Amino acid sequence: MDKSIGQNLDVWKELRKDITPESEIRMWDIYGGRQWVLKYVPRFGKIIEAGCGMGRYDFYLSKLGFNIEGVDFDYELINYLEDWQKNRNINTKFVFSNISKLPYEDNSLNCCISIGVVEHFIEGPYLPISEFYRVLKPGGIAIIATPSIHFANAFHHLKLKIRNYLKKIFRLNLEDSPFFQYWIRPRRLKKEVEKSGLKVTRFCGLDLLYPFYEIGNRKSNNINPKSFSVFIANLFENTFLANFGAQSYTVSYKPGTDMLCFLCGENKSSEISLSKYDVPICSDCQEKAQSKYYKKGKAVKLSLPYLIKPPVKPVTEELCEYCGVKYNSDELFEDFGFSKKVCPSCLKNIDINIELSNKFVKPIWRKRHN
Repeated sequence: MDKSIGQNLDVWKELRKDITPESEIRMWDIYGGRQWVLKYVPRFGKIIEAGCGMGRYDFYLSKLGFNIEGVDFDYELINYLEDWQKNRNINTKFVFSNISKLPYEDNSLNCCISIGVVEHFIEGPYLPISEFYRVLKPGGIAIIATPSIHFANAFHHLKLKIRNYLKKIFRLNLEDSPFFQYWIRPRRLKKEVEKSGLKVTRFCGLDLLYPFYEIGNRKSNNINPKSFSVFIANLFENTFLANFGAQSYTVSYKPGTDMLCFLCGENKSSEISLSKYDVPICSDCQEKAQSKYYKKGKAVKLSLPYLIKPPVKPVTEELCEYCGVKYNSDELFEDFGFSKKVCPSCLKNIDINIELSNKFVKPIWRKRHN
């Protein structure tokens, strides 16, 4: 077997063989971090997800009105995703490419999202992250996440070390496992991102529930509304203790002279705004009410405790809490993971979308094959 399987296409085909876009979408927040993606993804210009997999974020953000393209190195998967969406009122573009050599011009994109991808390069994450820097416009945002070292996998790695040590003592053959991925702590990920020239404005650890899921061998028997794991996640996910969770997240921007303003999409923001905000915001937009959400140190929060294994919501008639019109909930995306009822038109209203993404993200936890 090759020294590294992190970028082996056959390995990824095997990992994906029993999953579908529906299963990925409906598990919602089994992998945490949606509140960070929704908060910091720009509402203007072209966005890509580098390493889109089954496209759950691409389909989701498309339905919310974002101009997003999914990029993946599996050509058959790209064709499958394009066919899958045809009868589902979704129109997301997917692009075949390795993320270490993106098919976009320099300074052409407003945002790059990469969730659980750059850690699979055995040579380290610099090459794909430097590509994000290249294709982003000045002021463009990169949202990059990797698995983090947490108590569950730390215990697993310790057991492997002890076992290999005992095998050395008794002169037994050691297991030579091929490389699949790195686990990168938040501060280390920040350093890796900044090697590319991007400037990190927020970095954190999150997702306290997933380590308990791993301890239970990903069978979810130990994840229920009254379990200790859910109690801990609900109590501490919105605090600094989330840094001990299963994921590392960074939010960064590409520096420049005339940068994209996060709130209006125009090239009229400067580095000065970054002393006050997490993202570039021009002087005109600093007067907008939405700018308050992006002030430095503003907490990124879930609005409710986790909903654990709720039944899939059937299509029902609802009343929009913003405009008062009646609408039907979405067959696949249900209530779009928000704690307020909102119609499809209001979902795509930028001001409403920003408010929903900062104040009303409702965490839903379902096992993948629920």
